[in-house]
Amino acid sequence: MINKKTGLIALLASFAASALWAGNFSGPSSYAVGDVLVCFRNGGADDLVVDAGPVSTLISATPNQRIPLSPYYSTSQFNTAFGNANAVSWSAFTWYDDSVSPVSAQWTLFVSKARASLNKQTSPWVAASAASQENPALRMGEIPIGAYYNLNFNGANTSTAVIDQNSSAGNPNYPFGDSYDDALTGNAGGDFDNTFQGNPENTTPANFATSGTVVRSDFYQLTPNSGNGELLGYFEFATDGSVTYVAYPSAIPVIKSISHAGSTSTINYTTGLYGTYTLRGTNTLSSGIAATNWPAISTLTSGDVLTHSYMDTDASPIKFYIITAQ
Repeated sequence: MINKKTGLIALLASFAASALWAGNFSGPSSYAVGDVLVCFRNGGADDLVVDAGPVSTLISATPNQRIPLSPYYSTSQFNTAFGNANAVSWSAFTWYDDSVSPVSAQWTLFVSKARASLNKQTSPWVAASAASQENPALRMGEIPIGAYYNLNFNGANTSTAVIDQNSSAGNPNYPFGDSYDDALTGNAGGDFDNTFQGNPENTTPANFATSGTVVRSDFYQLTPNSGNGELLGYFEFATDGSVTYVAYPSAIPVIKSISHAGSTSTINYTTGLYGTYTLRGTNTLSSGIAATNWPAISTLTSGDVLTHSYMDTDASPIKFYIITAQ
């Protein structure tokens, strides 16, 4: 065990030179810190570990942009590992190490959290100190090393998607690193060996493959000492085992009700978590003017899914309203 941990430290140090560039599992130090690891297990003999590319790609995506992970693994590989998507536990995560600048970003974590309700955001993970967040990052760092040493374990493996054995303790196929299962559970039984504040996994139902719906996990950035994590988007896991990332999800704005008293109209509305929402209005409808070009009245409150109110003063007897988003 001492030799194993010594090897881990040496390999993590060699990651620093390639931090934030896309990597893979083709070499002992070819994984790039900051690449998102999407990992799957189901309590059987094998796990599936996927390098889904730099987290910077997800951070720089536009609101509601959908990014399939199909370039990094195939549903054929997934089915080789698990047969189907029933009762599969999965999570997504990565980290920045102490090679990242500025110092405030060092030991930033990016971690998924399962939604209990498909269309409702989870309560955010909460950022801790850099020293505290270094511990789960080091647990995460064992996984790509273990994936490299299992690259030839299964004929379906590629440089970015590795089916490996879920038990690495005492396993000669793991001279260094750990399996996803062991890195996550450790001696404490979960939460990256109890170094993280909660469980990053989402587990599908026993009938998921035939249920006809998806499951989602929110993806949070935890910059040390920054309070609640920042929602970057969510991962959507389909019944065929494929995963798609949705960046900065924003709800469709809705005018829920309009009431009028005297010369004041009260508009009750919802917007979304991201984007800019504008209330627009017009006194006359014309087929030559698109609703998105109606005169702007006000920029509306956003950043949540609550119902808000805006009072528009206009003496006109008739007025039409719409909310546009960008």
